[in-house]
Amino acid sequence: MRIRITLFIIALVALVSGGFGLQSAVNAQVAWPEVTREAKPWTRWWWLGNAVDEQNLSRELKLFAEAGLGGVEITPIYGAKGYEERFIPFLSERYIEVLGHTINEANKLGLSVDMATGTGWPFGGSQVRDEDAELKIAFDAERKFAPVSTNFRVKRAAPGGEGLVINPYSADALARYLAPISDALAKLPEGARVHGQLHDSFQYKANWANELPAAFEKMHGYKLADHSALLSTRGADISALSPGDADKLARIKSDYRETLASLHMDFVREWVKWTHGVGGIAREQAHGAPANLIDLYALADIPETEIYGSSVFPIPYYRNSDATGRRESPHPLVNRFASSAAHLAGKNLVSAETFTWTREHFHGSPAALKPELDQLFLTGVNHVFYHGAAYSPADVPWPGWLFYASTQYNPRNPLWPAFTAFNAYITRVQSFLQMGRHDNDMLLYWPVHDLWHRAAGWNRNFGVHGRGWMLDSPTEEIARVLVAQGRQFDFVSDDQLQKAAADKTRRALVTESGAAYKQLVVPPVTHMPVETFAAIIRLVEAGAQVTFMKDIPRDVPGFARVEERRARLSQMQFGFPSSFNPRAPLTPVRTMRGTFHVMSMEALEKMPAPFANQGLGMVRRKYDGGEIYFLTNLTGKAFDGMVTLKLGRLPSPAEAENEVATIHDPRTGTIGMADLHRVSGKIPRTEIRLQLAPGESLVVKVARDGARTRLWKYAKPAGIPVTISDDREWRVTFTEGAPAIPPAHVTRELKSWTEQGGEAGRYAGTARYETTFTLPGGAKYDDWRLDLGDVREVARVFVNGNEVDYLWCLPFRTRVGKHLKPGENTLAIEVTNLAANRIRDMDVRGEQWKNFHEINFVNVHYKPLDASKWPLQPSGLLGPVTLTPLKLE
Repeated sequence: MRIRITLFIIALVALVSGGFGLQSAVNAQVAWPEVTREAKPWTRWWWLGNAVDEQNLSRELKLFAEAGLGGVEITPIYGAKGYEERFIPFLSERYIEVLGHTINEANKLGLSVDMATGTGWPFGGSQVRDEDAELKIAFDAERKFAPVSTNFRVKRAAPGGEGLVINPYSADALARYLAPISDALAKLPEGARVHGQLHDSFQYKANWANELPAAFEKMHGYKLADHSALLSTRGADISALSPGDADKLARIKSDYRETLASLHMDFVREWVKWTHGVGGIAREQAHGAPANLIDLYALADIPETEIYGSSVFPIPYYRNSDATGRRESPHPLVNRFASSAAHLAGKNLVSAETFTWTREHFHGSPAALKPELDQLFLTGVNHVFYHGAAYSPADVPWPGWLFYASTQYNPRNPLWPAFTAFNAYITRVQSFLQMGRHDNDMLLYWPVHDLWHRAAGWNRNFGVHGRGWMLDSPTEEIARVLVAQGRQFDFVSDDQLQKAAADKTRRALVTESGAAYKQLVVPPVTHMPVETFAAIIRLVEAGAQVTFMKDIPRDVPGFARVEERRARLSQMQFGFPSSFNPRAPLTPVRTMRGTFHVMSMEALEKMPAPFANQGLGMVRRKYDGGEIYFLTNLTGKAFDGMVTLKLGRLPSPAEAENEVATIHDPRTGTIGMADLHRVSGKIPRTEIRLQLAPGESLVVKVARDGARTRLWKYAKPAGIPVTISDDREWRVTFTEGAPAIPPAHVTRELKSWTEQGGEAGRYAGTARYETTFTLPGGAKYDDWRLDLGDVREVARVFVNGNEVDYLWCLPFRTRVGKHLKPGENTLAIEVTNLAANRIRDMDVRGEQWKNFHEINFVNVHYKPLDASKWPLQPSGLLGPVTLTPLKLE
């Protein structure tokens, strides 16, 4: 079986990788970018119990490389029951041996190896001393600070990694934690270097550190302990405070939260410095931390966000039920914080932990994952890490060792060959999204001080789903409008604004990295640091456009020297009206420093939106020779029309002769020249024609080198679709799968093969559907489109014995005209289903496969997994299967 799958993958690679080689034969200048390791998707690779060995490590790495991965990230976790004799203690001599073998084998295969800086999460382990462990705030009988230990231990720790969690606000404690890891890595074989280190999302529980009182006093000029009595007020007692005392409490806690953020920033800086010292790059997941996420992400070489949960898209045949989808939905605006940090700090790569709990175990097909991925690309992410694959020795019975919050993206999944095609798609898209640099020209200020100004609670953690800080906030409301209008923007922090320079020549804000922005939008803000408002004034003086939504900030954050800072803010705001009409349109405010603007939400929503493009999502990049656009249709309606790419000056006739727009289909690798239009008028614009069915995505490259290739084949239906699945005899043969091959059958109705009963109800694998049809006579057409309708889950298409396409995502359709002939034609479709029905059957039969030392084994809703209660998942070709005549335009 494994040999057959390998041969299929080799054939599939040839089919799906044509865009990397065949198109270059048309014109070497019009091709897909060079493929790098970073352009390929990577995967998190869980080592259960570190129970690995050289032979199986080499085997899995080879499979990863053949499937098109660019690298792995090792995360050691708890082990599998019954295999304790294979466990290897973290950082032991044997552990370093197998780590060195992994790195050397990966290098031979063109893969890179990252690792989490520890086991499980968050940072911690046996080397953490009591004085370096987490602390939380408590008060003694006199209402004075008396912090205590959280006693929080590393979650999902691997053997040798058990122990207390380190205090995330102590850089000194971190240095002591990292010392034994440094010593162990120094023993790796010569030439074996870990490529990168990961600091996973903030899941610490601490809110105090021994360093905090001194850091607080140094930052704010007063002692936190002097206000411990007020700070000890909790719950209903806070509601009983006078307005003055409640405001004072919120201000002191704002200063406390700012200090906590600063200490954690120092913690991450120390980790990044250490990572560079051991020869690696740093990937930081800042989300969840009680700090300004933009500044925290920016400390890393690669800021990393994540998508946790699943979205609902109106794409036809897209499925996401409450039973199989995680309740939490990814928040694309939160994902944008990582890319904003990268753009502001001049970092090219933005990574993402991808597909965490996107579906129930073994329910995540590539067709379900692709829209989530495309939505992620729109946020600026360009370096995907799957979440993920668990190492499993060859001698472990199916389904092997598993991680509980995974897509189960591993070679034991019957859909593994489909991920080869999925990986090729990701590689093509990322090869473009890593070219050049971002082309965002607008900034949206993130008012973190308003979030820190709260009397209740202590640390404010900014989680990846945006609850309590982004959801339903004015910032979110504005950002959603900007996204809908197709505007390219980044979030910006106080620190980034304060460090930015004003470029009078370009009338722009320029960050430390050289990124230039033309416009700054400030959401409704109550508390803004004086230094931030001063930076905004500098921008206005340089000619940058600054727009305040509804009003200007009228107060400063924090308690330290509050009246002094209020006076400075008031002085800088001399000449501003004392209030604005909250429903007024864009209103210029002319002052001695320059002209500001104030705008209502209604006015923003009515602003011209030349890039809205009828609901298409778009992200734009620029390179020395032109621009790159990734466009996707995540709506329920097909798009066929003109898409605005650029506004402003049109090229001269000579320039226009050399300006060419090419469309690149990342699913098939096809390239063609677009129908490009230049429209003069009050606002000149450049636009191209695009056709995008729901679920489809394309890359457009605008180049000024004059390079040309064949024309893109636009097509329109030239007649009524012909249904070839109705009342037609289909022979269904089960070809490769498990636990047993069901008998073949003949049907005249396309329906789930599970309805055959018996072995078909528990089968996970592939079935071949074969039929014949007669091509309608009469009129001749330029092409034909084959549409398979509902496919569960991927389909390999053959027409008259010729392999035509491998369809793994929505819509399940392809052009087949060149393979058809007059009269009778044969059609064969090989469909592979999910593994869910096989897992279900194992639980029905009481077979033991959940054999893990921790969290053994939860479902997508964190309840004990009992797959026997799952409904049978429809499998196979459900149709309807239609042929549509096309006219090329």
